[in-house]
Amino acid sequence: MTVETAAAGRSTAVCGQPVDDSADWTGAELTARTDWRIGATAAETAHLVDMARAVAARLDGDPNRLLDAGRADFDLGPFAGTVDAMLGLLRDGPGVALYRGLPMDDLTPLEAMAAYWGMGLHMGAAQSNNPEGDMIGHVLDTGRDYDHPKHRGYQTSATMDYHCDQTDAVGLLCLRTAKSGGLSKIVSSVRLYNEVLRRRPDLLGVLTAPYCWTKHGEKDADERPYYESPVFNFLDGRLCTAFGPQHMIKGHALPEAPDMTARQNEAIDFVWSLAEEHHAAMQFERGDIQFLNNYTALHTRTAFEDWPEPERKRVLWRLWLRIPDFRPATPYSAQWAGGVSLSETRQQIRLVYPG
Repeated sequence: MTVETAAAGRSTAVCGQPVDDSADWTGAELTARTDWRIGATAAETAHLVDMARAVAARLDGDPNRLLDAGRADFDLGPFAGTVDAMLGLLRDGPGVALYRGLPMDDLTPLEAMAAYWGMGLHMGAAQSNNPEGDMIGHVLDTGRDYDHPKHRGYQTSATMDYHCDQTDAVGLLCLRTAKSGGLSKIVSSVRLYNEVLRRRPDLLGVLTAPYCWTKHGEKDADERPYYESPVFNFLDGRLCTAFGPQHMIKGHALPEAPDMTARQNEAIDFVWSLAEEHHAAMQFERGDIQFLNNYTALHTRTAFEDWPEPERKRVLWRLWLRIPDFRPATPYSAQWAGGVSLSETRQQIRLVYPG
């Protein structure tokens, strides 16, 4: 195969040809590697605790004051090099980084949020996760139904589909783990494209054509309830993937959208089966932060059983980040270029989600 050279020294991805990309890996290959798993050092931990306490002391108990803070308000000290390393892993590496060891037991919830928000500011710009304007999303079971057309999977305890989020990169900080279950699973979407090309090239035309994606009712009154995006997108010489079966199935089920064809459904099922074949799995621990490149990696989690006590229930804090000099946005991601933000949305940061 003849490979053209992109301006940044990367191989140019061409539809219908294998894609040579550092974000192409199998689950077994990723599990065998250690470069994407970063453990906290004593110097980093001590500095982050001091920084978080100093920032939190200026907030007067109100996390919303973080919205007015800038990068200069968060001196990362020795952690700055770790942030740069994680950005490198997301941009030009496997598309996944796991930071293990944020000292949650040494931090109040407000201090932990200050440390996490500061990391995000040094990586990119945060975006609203929902129409309520939450700039840090709360991933927890609020008793909603995953099959409901207006409910989102992160609000349930159900097994979720392999998917990517609607922004450049997503961070997930584990505050509390479930009683059982809730295993995190990730897969390279570059590997999924190469496997489709190798094993079912007849499905490539379907997966590079638009699907209809639901907005889950998160729209203004004058907007369509769905938008369109292919799964595999070739943009500026890069492969950028968008995948979320529930979003797509619910989108085509809307009265305003065309029905999903048997071929489209077959293609989704095949990609999902490949994801199960090639995924890597990990169990989140308290203080873990997983960062993913949404254009090169998909993620999901298994169903979980929660603790009966509200104060022990499983909670992850989610950061959606737009990152400079990242991969081009897919139509799926570009739809939410300003985050999930409607005309009445007002940005906010909450320590506890009331649901």
